Amino acid sequence: MYLMCRIFKITESSYYRWIKRGKKIYKVKFNWTLAKKILKIYRKNMGMYGAPRITIDLFNKYGVRASEKKVWRYMSILSIKSFVRKKRSYSVPKEKKNTKSGIPNIVDRKWGLYGPNELFVTDVSYIPYGNHKFAYLSVIKDAYSGMIVAWHISLKNDLMIWKNTLKKFEKVRPKTQIIMHSDNGFQYTSLFMAEYSKNNNIIQSCSRAGNSLDNAMCETFFSSLKTERLHHIKLNNHYEVYDQIDNYINYYNNYRITIKHRATPTSIWNTYN
Repeated sequence: MYLMCRIFKITESSYYRWIKRGKKIYKVKFNWTLAKKILKIYRKNMGMYGAPRITIDLFNKYGVRASEKKVWRYMSILSIKSFVRKKRSYSVPKEKKNTKSGIPNIVDRKWGLYGPNELFVTDVSYIPYGNHKFAYLSVIKDAYSGMIVAWHISLKNDLMIWKNTLKKFEKVRPKTQIIMHSDNGFQYTSLFMAEYSKNNNIIQSCSRAGNSLDNAMCETFFSSLKTERLHHIKLNNHYEVYDQIDNYINYYNNYRITIKHRATPTSIWNTYN
């Protein structure tokens, strides 16, 4: 028992507490090699991976085929689980045909209709730090690969944060016509954005007023960022904010597997750019 606890880096008291909780003892033979691989993937991703992503990573990195159910069972035996986002309660908004800005909702939540280099989504979210202070993060995300292709942090939520994000986007964006979907934020409905879109081969699409689910493709990134990283640390100043955001986006793009493609966003993006 002592050796087993050393292998899995847990205390013997934790093991006996697990026994007392009445965990089911499975009759199948326990595969120690598989268990160690699952733990290695779990720890490398700082507890952010659940059974679906660990299952994919087992095959991608080790060529090990295992069902999600089997991986979940091993995780249960090892008493590990991923960070779970709290379910949010949404009130069902009254359906509106037009957006508040008058810009049509072209996308209309039909994310699956768009292929590579066709649709990009954007939004701004606040990041609390220090003593009741806020920084603001603006991102542009490729809807097909899930990659954050441009981002900018500012201490002010003004038009400049959006202009700086667009400057970074210009370095990587495709030359073909694209759709840029957003909510009704003042940056996206401004005269500047209307003129910029006209001159840069961009078709604008806006969510309906008061309907955050219309921009869920971008909202999910902010939810992952806060659930997997920001809610577990204390940020004392805006330098720490930048470092943590930079670190997480690097992880999100280059290491975090998307279940849709069973690969990282960067690897998918690079296949068509």
